[in-house]
Amino acid sequence: MRHRKVRGLKRKLSRLQCNMQENHHDFPTEFHDGYWYAKIPIGQTFLLDIQYNVQIKQAIIHTLLDEAKRLTKRRVDERMRVVVLLDFPTLWNSELLVFQDEEELQTFMRRDSSHQKWIPIPHEKTFINQWDIRSDQDIRVYGFEEWVFDEEDEDREWWMLVQ
Repeated sequence: MRHRKVRGLKRKLSRLQCNMQENHHDFPTEFHDGYWYAKIPIGQTFLLDIQYNVQIKQAIIHTLLDEAKRLTKRRVDERMRVVVLLDFPTLWNSELLVFQDEEELQTFMRRDSSHQKWIPIPHEKTFINQWDIRSDQDIRVYGFEEWVFDEEDEDREWWMLVQ
């Protein structure tokens, strides 16, 4: 498939990186329900334009991972978990999360209500290879297919990269 040219790509990716570093200069100290989060600071139009371009998505994922790594180095407690949450296929609802501890992370991943359910996807190795994720630290990968019962929404996958 041939991709449309994305104008100002380097500038947009550079701006994403700068926005993330400016917004997360200090490690988060306020947690609600056991975690802190920050949405990806990039426009939905841009993400929809690049949704079929693997190379640009890969650059965005690596930018999020770099920011997570930076936050991991600043955490005040080793029990805290820094997570990149990726929303596929568009990345629109992707975010950075910081959990107070492993228990809060596990609670967040348990989605089984009358409204929403997350079904585990056991292909973490495939995900890491597909997106060429390299890291000098261990990253745990969790994948989920989301079912939302009262919406006619397209299937979504959520991938959590935990540092």
